[in-house]
Amino acid sequence: MSADSFEHLKAEFIKKFAAVPVPLRSEIIVVVDSEPLSWSATYLEAEQGTERAKKALKILKEIKVV
Repeated sequence: MSADSFEHLKAEFIKKFAAVPVPLRSEIIVVVDSEPLSWSATYLEAEQGTERAKKALKILKEIKVV
């Protein structure tokens, strides 16, 4: 995934994240390498620009969350 593509998906995810009610942010939204990630965990991974974030955002794009 290119840096521009990642930044675009990250921006789209952050927009969606902001609209999620706080009580729901602990809900699992994606499973990456057999590890479930909540909205909040995915947000933190995306902010850090980790490989797990890249995989998560790719999956979220495929399932049309972002």
